[in-house]
Amino acid sequence: EQALNYGTLPAIYLEEDDFAKEQVLKAYINTYLKEEIKEESLVRNIKGFSNFLRFSAEENGNVLNFSNIARDTGVDSKTVKEYFQILEDTLIGFFLMPFASSHRTRLVKHPKFYFFDTGVHRALTNKLSLKLEKKTKAYGNAFEHFIIKELMNYSNYINKDYDFFFYRTEAGAEVDLIIKKPDDSFLAIEIKASINPELKNLKGLFSFKDLYPEAELICLSQATKRRKLKEITILPWQEIFEYLV
Repeated sequence: EQALNYGTLPAIYLEEDDFAKEQVLKAYINTYLKEEIKEESLVRNIKGFSNFLRFSAEENGNVLNFSNIARDTGVDSKTVKEYFQILEDTLIGFFLMPFASSHRTRLVKHPKFYFFDTGVHRALTNKLSLKLEKKTKAYGNAFEHFIIKELMNYSNYINKDYDFFFYRTEAGAEVDLIIKKPDDSFLAIEIKASINPELKNLKGLFSFKDLYPEAELICLSQATKRRKLKEITILPWQEIFEYLV
């Protein structure tokens, strides 16, 4: 819960007072994110970049539509792409690319973008004073964000050559995370913040299975023990890391 609400930057995570956490996170985005980029002369239009930061935080975890973001921020789409690239280059966030299939299934082609820390993201959206509540969309989004970044961080930590994607068809079938291993095997992972995920919400996994029958289907959740739901393993999220060793 602390990680979802305030992130995992050590000085903030270890701080006991929630108000102090909020103040440090706000200072971080105001002094480091904005001033550091300004001092490094990475962008000329600081006001435009500040507006972009706010809108980019709102798009965290969504499939990016650069034209829409450009319209909302008042800068052209080429500049929006450059701003996102600056965030990636300065390790403030990362792209999650769409899965590209050799099959004829029509897939979306635009990436998603995630900030490197859930607390930093919530600070940018001015939501720190609102505690996340279970069974809400905001809580589910934060849980998904946390899981994806932790899996990618862990992969880097153990020095494994895994590739990470999301899967979405133009018809609307979706899987939150596809992990491709060096042996070309796949983990298809749907992330649900609930204790008891239902089969009707996991149809995207079967869509991916149709393309890659050997893929291992996993639903990460807050369940207390693993169980099978047809071909899907319902897995307590803490246990996923054993799949990556």
